[in-house]
Amino acid sequence: MIVRALARRQFMREHRRTGARLSPYLDGELGPGDRRRVEEHLHRCPKCRRVLGTLRSTLEALLTLRDLPHASVAPAVIDHLRREGSL
Repeated sequence: MIVRALARRQFMREHRRTGARLSPYLDGELGPGDRRRVEEHLHRCPKCRRVLGTLRSTLEALLTLRDLPHASVAPAVIDHLRREGSL
């Protein structure tokens, strides 16, 4: 029972540590040791894998915004709404 409690405590410590390192992990900013620890935890923790997946999706969506023209989007949106009679 004590062994299980200690293992759970260790897991939760790694869980918090991993959560704080997911963004640097995605950005390739972790050293080999930290990267390995994050990957080991991800292998065991479905919650952290889901969070990492969400971060990846968000990052991919944000990176597509770079393809937008630099001009302001607001005038085009306002014109579109006026043509549809929403304004």
